Amino acid sequence: MIKIQDYNKEKQKISFDIDTPLGLANAIRRSALEIPIMAIDEVELIRNDSALFDEILAHRIGMVPIKTNKVSTKELQFKLKKKGPCTVYSTDFEPSIGVEFKLPLVILAEGQELELNAYAKSGKGIDHIKYSPGLIYYQHNLEDELLSLASIDETGKLEIDEEALNEKGISEDIINKLKKISKVEELTFNIESWGQLEVKEIFTKAIEGLSKNLDELNKAIK
Repeated sequence: MIKIQDYNKEKQKISFDIDTPLGLANAIRRSALEIPIMAIDEVELIRNDSALFDEILAHRIGMVPIKTNKVSTKELQFKLKKKGPCTVYSTDFEPSIGVEFKLPLVILAEGQELELNAYAKSGKGIDHIKYSPGLIYYQHNLEDELLSLASIDETGKLEIDEEALNEKGISEDIINKLKKISKVEELTFNIESWGQLEVKEIFTKAIEGLSKNLDELNKAIK
């Protein structure tokens, strides 16, 4: 069962509660790096009068998120040409990279020029972090006060040291409350998209990636 706690479409963030074992949750999180994502892989600098070295500027451009959809499977080419004084942003690429986040790339002073071609291709976060679709993390859906007094193993089992809690002066009511919680399986998932995919897509595509890997493993061991 999934229960949405918060969804911000404008900021591309979502938070939801889900009943799942810790191991499966971690597998889903890691599988997000298996999602094919578009990113700039090569930069052809025609002119760079800025204060940044070519390599540094190319690295910054490589981390710019590129909108990824079903047709974004082949190489895409973008151009950028600006003359100072101005700040060059990721939204200055032509055609548009499709992501509305306005990321500053470099500042051009009076008379300085920047001209380049950028080539984007599909890749996976397991190969390079620039292909990561966003930030994904989860936490146990347990009151912070209680969570700080116990430990949770990989199966979700709650473990407490009753003697140590008594020495700390923790009340019997709280200790008894902890003892009643035999296992914690409900987790709060938090996902923030970098802009390549809709935030809701990241979770579903991560599950698809995990399912595909499991199918391949199943075929390999038969």
